Amino acid sequence: MSPELRQTIVHARTREYSNIMRTTVFAFIGIAAVLHLGPDTFSIALVLLTATVTAFGVLAGGTALDDINNLKGDMTPEMAETTYGSGVARRDLVALKLISTIMIGLTGLALLLGILF
Repeated sequence: MSPELRQTIVHARTREYSNIMRTTVFAFIGIAAVLHLGPDTFSIALVLLTATVTAFGVLAGGTALDDINNLKGDMTPEMAETTYGSGVARRDLVALKLISTIMIGLTGLALLLGILF
C-alpha cells in the first residue's frame, strides 16, 4: 500500500468516526430534549430509538477506530522513523475505543433510565 493511499484511508476513516460521534451526540441531545419537554409517560419508541442510537455509536465508531488502528501497521519503515510516524505508533486507539464505548453506553443507559423512571 502506498503511503498516499494509506493516508487517504486514514483521513477518510477519521472523518467518518468524527461524523459518527457527532451524529450520536446530536441524536442523544434530541432524545434528551424530548424527555425533558415531552410528556412524562413511557414511550417504547424512545426506548428503541435510544437503544438504536447507542448501538450505532458503539458499533460504527468502534469499526472506524479498528480500521485506523489496523492502518498503523501499514506504515512504511521510512514513515515509521519520522516524528509523525513515531507519534502515530504511540497512539492508544484501543483505549480510545474503550473510553468511547463506555461513554456512549453510559449515556444510552442514562437516557433509558430517564425514559423508564
